[in-house]
Amino acid sequence: MNEKVEVLISAMHQSDMDFFTNANILSDGLLINQCDKDDVVEMDKDGKHYKMISTTERGLSRSRNMALDNAHGDFCLICDDDELLYDGYEEKIKETYRKYPDADIICFKILIDKKSYSTKAYRIGYLRALRIASVQVSFKLESIKNSGVKFDENYGSGTPMGSGEENIFMYDCLKNGLRAYYVPIVIGEVLQTDSKWFKGYNEDYFFKRGAIICRLMGKFGYIYCIYFVFTKYKLYKNNLGMWKAFSLMMKGMKK
Repeated sequence: MNEKVEVLISAMHQSDMDFFTNANILSDGLLINQCDKDDVVEMDKDGKHYKMISTTERGLSRSRNMALDNAHGDFCLICDDDELLYDGYEEKIKETYRKYPDADIICFKILIDKKSYSTKAYRIGYLRALRIASVQVSFKLESIKNSGVKFDENYGSGTPMGSGEENIFMYDCLKNGLRAYYVPIVIGEVLQTDSKWFKGYNEDYFFKRGAIICRLMGKFGYIYCIYFVFTKYKLYKNNLGMWKAFSLMMKGMKK
Protein backbone atom coordinates (compact mmCIF):
# COMPACT_ATOMS: atom_id res chain seq x y z
CA MET A 1 0.00 0.00 0.00
CA ASN A 2 1.61 3.24 -1.17
CA GLU A 3 0.51 5.62 1.59
CA LYS A 4 1.53 9.25 1.23
CA VAL A 5 2.86 11.60 3.89
CA GLU A 6 2.18 15.28 3.26
CA VAL A 7 3.72 18.12 5.29
CA LEU A 8 1.37 21.08 5.83
CA ILE A 9 3.31 24.32 6.35
CA SER A 10 2.09 27.73 7.47
CA ALA A 11 4.40 30.61 6.54
CA MET A 12 4.38 34.26 5.52
CA HIS A 13 5.93 36.26 2.68
CA GLN A 14 7.72 33.41 0.93
CA SER A 15 9.01 34.51 -2.47
CA ASP A 16 9.69 31.07 -3.96
CA MET A 17 9.60 27.31 -3.37
CA ASP A 18 12.99 27.17 -1.64
CA PHE A 19 11.30 26.58 1.71
CA PHE A 20 10.70 22.92 0.86
CA THR A 21 14.44 22.37 0.41
CA ASN A 22 15.47 24.50 3.39
CA ALA A 23 13.13 22.61 5.73
CA ASN A 24 14.28 19.25 4.30
CA ILE A 25 10.79 18.26 3.22
CA LEU A 26 11.35 14.96 1.42
CA SER A 27 7.69 13.90 1.20
CA ASP A 28 4.82 15.70 -0.50
CA GLY A 29 4.43 19.24 0.82
CA LEU A 30 1.76 21.94 0.91
CA LEU A 31 2.79 25.48 1.83
CA ILE A 32 0.19 28.09 2.73
CA ASN A 33 1.97 31.38 2.12
CA GLN A 34 0.19 34.39 3.63
CA CYS A 35 1.44 37.37 1.67
CA ASP A 36 0.17 40.18 -0.55
CA LYS A 37 -1.07 38.16 -3.51
CA ASP A 38 -3.28 35.21 -4.41
CA ASP A 39 -1.47 32.59 -6.43
CA VAL A 40 -0.81 28.83 -6.75
CA VAL A 41 2.51 27.29 -7.78
CA GLU A 42 3.15 23.55 -8.08
CA MET A 43 6.14 21.38 -8.93
CA ASP A 44 7.15 17.73 -8.93
CA LYS A 45 10.62 16.65 -7.81
CA ASP A 46 12.04 13.16 -7.19
CA GLY A 47 8.56 11.66 -7.28
CA LYS A 48 7.16 14.11 -4.71
CA HIS A 49 4.56 16.84 -5.24
CA TYR A 50 5.04 20.33 -3.83
CA LYS A 51 2.42 23.05 -3.84
CA MET A 52 2.49 26.66 -2.59
CA ILE A 53 -0.80 28.50 -2.18
CA SER A 54 -0.24 32.23 -1.72
CA THR A 55 -3.10 34.11 -0.09
CA THR A 56 -3.90 37.56 1.21
CA GLU A 57 -5.75 36.05 4.19
CA ARG A 58 -4.19 36.41 7.63
CA GLY A 59 -4.13 34.33 10.81
CA LEU A 60 -2.45 31.05 11.69
CA SER A 61 -5.68 29.10 12.18
CA ARG A 62 -6.98 30.30 8.81
CA SER A 63 -3.72 29.10 7.28
CA ARG A 64 -4.07 25.69 8.95
CA ASN A 65 -7.67 25.38 7.73
CA MET A 66 -6.71 26.27 4.18
CA ALA A 67 -4.09 23.53 4.37
CA LEU A 68 -6.72 21.05 5.59
CA ASP A 69 -9.03 22.00 2.72
CA ASN A 70 -6.30 21.46 0.13
CA ALA A 71 -4.39 18.49 1.61
CA HIS A 72 -4.32 15.12 -0.15
CA GLY A 73 -1.91 12.94 1.87
CA ASP A 74 -2.97 9.85 3.79
CA PHE A 75 -0.95 11.10 6.77
CA CYS A 76 -0.40 14.82 7.29
CA LEU A 77 2.19 16.52 9.49
CA ILE A 78 1.80 20.10 10.71
CA CYS A 79 4.89 22.23 10.21
CA ASP A 80 5.89 25.83 10.93
CA ASP A 81 8.24 28.08 8.99
CA ASP A 82 11.09 27.67 11.50
CA GLU A 83 11.42 23.89 11.39
CA LEU A 84 13.92 21.42 10.04
CA LEU A 85 12.71 17.87 9.45
CA TYR A 86 15.20 15.02 9.76
CA ASP A 87 16.02 12.47 7.08
CA GLY A 88 13.76 9.45 7.39
CA TYR A 89 10.79 11.27 8.95
CA GLU A 90 8.43 10.08 6.22
CA GLU A 91 9.07 6.38 6.84
CA LYS A 92 8.98 6.87 10.62
CA ILE A 93 5.51 8.38 10.34
CA LYS A 94 4.26 5.53 8.17
CA GLU A 95 5.78 2.88 10.43
CA THR A 96 4.25 4.43 13.54
CA TYR A 97 0.76 4.46 12.04
CA ARG A 98 1.22 0.79 11.16
CA LYS A 99 2.17 0.13 14.78
CA TYR A 100 -0.89 2.07 16.05
CA PRO A 101 -3.58 1.18 13.48
CA ASP A 102 -6.35 2.66 15.65
CA ALA A 103 -4.64 6.06 15.86
CA ASP A 104 -6.25 9.05 14.19
CA ILE A 105 -3.58 11.43 15.52
CA ILE A 106 0.04 10.73 16.45
CA CYS A 107 2.21 13.38 18.08
CA PHE A 108 5.93 12.99 17.56
CA LYS A 109 8.95 14.45 19.30
CA ILE A 110 10.13 17.73 17.78
CA LEU A 111 13.17 19.21 19.52
CA ILE A 112 12.18 22.61 20.92
CA ASP A 113 14.31 24.68 23.30
CA LYS A 114 13.42 23.92 26.97
CA LYS A 115 10.55 21.56 26.06
CA SER A 116 10.79 18.22 27.85
CA TYR A 117 9.26 14.98 26.61
CA SER A 118 8.31 11.63 28.05
CA THR A 119 10.52 8.73 27.04
CA LYS A 120 7.47 6.45 26.88
CA ALA A 121 4.59 6.34 24.42
CA TYR A 122 1.09 6.99 25.75
CA ARG A 123 -2.46 7.68 24.67
CA ILE A 124 -3.28 11.38 24.83
CA GLY A 125 -6.22 12.49 26.94
CA TYR A 126 -7.49 15.97 27.75
CA LEU A 127 -4.81 16.94 30.28
CA ARG A 128 -1.91 15.70 28.19
CA ALA A 129 -3.36 17.45 25.15
CA LEU A 130 -2.55 20.74 26.87
CA ARG A 131 1.17 19.97 26.52
CA ILE A 132 1.07 19.33 22.79
CA ALA A 133 2.69 21.81 20.40
CA SER A 134 1.21 22.08 16.93
CA VAL A 135 4.46 21.02 15.23
CA GLN A 136 4.23 17.61 16.93
CA VAL A 137 0.86 16.81 15.40
CA SER A 138 0.31 14.37 12.56
CA PHE A 139 -3.04 12.89 11.60
CA LYS A 140 -4.93 10.68 9.22
CA LEU A 141 -6.49 13.18 6.84
CA GLU A 142 -9.57 11.00 6.35
CA SER A 143 -10.20 10.93 10.12
CA ILE A 144 -10.01 14.71 10.43
CA LYS A 145 -12.23 15.32 7.42
CA ASN A 146 -14.82 12.79 8.60
CA SER A 147 -14.91 14.40 12.06
CA GLY A 148 -15.46 17.88 10.64
CA VAL A 149 -12.92 19.34 13.11
CA LYS A 150 -11.11 22.49 12.03
CA PHE A 151 -8.90 25.03 13.75
CA ASP A 152 -10.83 27.71 15.65
CA GLU A 153 -10.06 30.92 13.77
CA ASN A 154 -10.69 33.03 16.88
CA TYR A 155 -7.47 31.68 18.41
CA GLY A 156 -3.85 31.42 17.37
CA SER A 157 -1.19 33.78 16.08
CA GLY A 158 -2.71 36.74 14.23
CA THR A 159 -5.78 36.91 16.51
CA PRO A 160 -6.33 38.88 19.73
CA MET A 161 -5.89 35.63 21.70
CA GLY A 162 -2.48 35.01 20.13
CA SER A 163 -2.27 31.27 20.91
CA GLY A 164 -4.20 28.18 22.00
CA GLU A 165 -5.23 26.93 18.55
CA GLU A 166 -3.41 23.59 18.79
CA ASN A 167 -4.86 22.77 22.22
CA ILE A 168 -8.36 23.62 21.03
CA PHE A 169 -7.86 21.51 17.91
CA MET A 170 -6.73 18.54 20.01
CA TYR A 171 -9.66 18.95 22.43
CA ASP A 172 -12.17 19.15 19.59
CA CYS A 173 -10.66 16.01 18.05
CA LEU A 174 -10.92 14.14 21.36
CA LYS A 175 -14.49 15.34 21.87
CA ASN A 176 -15.32 13.89 18.46
CA GLY A 177 -14.03 10.48 19.47
CA LEU A 178 -10.68 10.54 17.67
CA ARG A 179 -7.80 8.57 19.19
CA ALA A 180 -4.50 10.36 19.79
CA TYR A 181 -1.11 9.01 20.84
CA TYR A 182 2.30 10.43 21.68
CA VAL A 183 5.43 8.53 20.65
CA PRO A 184 8.99 9.51 21.69
CA ILE A 185 10.31 9.39 18.13
CA VAL A 186 12.32 12.43 17.03
CA ILE A 187 11.52 13.60 13.50
CA GLY A 188 12.76 17.20 13.50
CA GLU A 189 13.62 20.38 15.37
CA VAL A 190 12.49 23.97 15.69
CA LEU A 191 15.30 26.31 14.72
CA GLN A 192 13.85 29.54 16.10
CA THR A 193 13.62 29.77 19.88
CA ASP A 194 11.89 33.18 20.18
CA SER A 195 8.13 32.81 20.42
CA LYS A 196 6.02 34.84 18.04
CA TRP A 197 3.38 35.43 20.73
CA PHE A 198 4.78 34.69 24.21
CA LYS A 199 6.04 37.90 25.86
CA GLY A 200 6.37 36.60 29.39
CA TYR A 201 4.05 35.72 32.26
CA ASN A 202 2.42 39.14 32.41
CA GLU A 203 -1.17 40.25 33.01
CA ASP A 204 -2.10 39.90 29.35
CA TYR A 205 -0.82 36.30 29.32
CA PHE A 206 -3.00 35.20 32.27
CA PHE A 207 -6.10 36.98 30.95
CA LYS A 208 -5.78 35.29 27.56
CA ARG A 209 -4.93 31.95 29.15
CA GLY A 210 -8.20 32.16 31.09
CA ALA A 211 -10.13 32.76 27.87
CA ILE A 212 -8.46 29.78 26.23
CA ILE A 213 -9.19 27.53 29.23
CA CYS A 214 -12.85 28.58 29.08
CA ARG A 215 -12.98 27.64 25.39
CA LEU A 216 -11.48 24.26 26.23
CA MET A 217 -13.23 23.33 29.46
CA GLY A 218 -16.24 25.57 29.85
CA LYS A 219 -17.29 26.99 33.21
CA PHE A 220 -15.52 24.22 35.13
CA GLY A 221 -12.19 25.42 33.77
CA TYR A 222 -11.72 27.42 36.98
CA ILE A 223 -10.54 24.18 38.63
CA TYR A 224 -7.72 23.91 36.10
CA CYS A 225 -6.95 27.63 36.58
CA ILE A 226 -6.34 26.96 40.30
CA TYR A 227 -4.02 24.10 39.38
CA PHE A 228 -2.27 26.26 36.80
CA VAL A 229 -1.47 29.21 39.05
CA PHE A 230 -0.12 26.89 41.76
CA THR A 231 2.06 24.73 39.54
CA LYS A 232 3.43 27.62 37.44
CA TYR A 233 4.06 29.97 40.38
CA LYS A 234 7.87 29.77 40.23
CA LEU A 235 7.73 30.90 36.60
CA TYR A 236 5.76 34.10 37.23
CA LYS A 237 6.34 34.96 40.90
CA ASN A 238 8.65 37.85 40.02
CA ASN A 239 5.92 39.46 37.92
CA LEU A 240 2.62 38.76 39.69
CA GLY A 241 1.19 37.36 42.89
CA MET A 242 -0.74 34.11 42.80
CA TRP A 243 -4.11 35.72 43.58
CA LYS A 244 -3.59 38.38 40.90
CA ALA A 245 -2.76 35.71 38.32
CA PHE A 246 -5.86 33.69 39.26
CA SER A 247 -8.07 36.81 39.16
CA LEU A 248 -6.84 37.63 35.67
CA MET A 249 -7.59 34.11 34.50
CA MET A 250 -11.10 34.38 35.92
CA LYS A 251 -11.64 37.65 34.04
CA GLY A 252 -10.46 35.94 30.88
CA MET A 253 -12.91 33.10 31.43
CA LYS A 254 -15.76 35.61 31.55
CA LYS A 255 -14.64 37.33 28.33
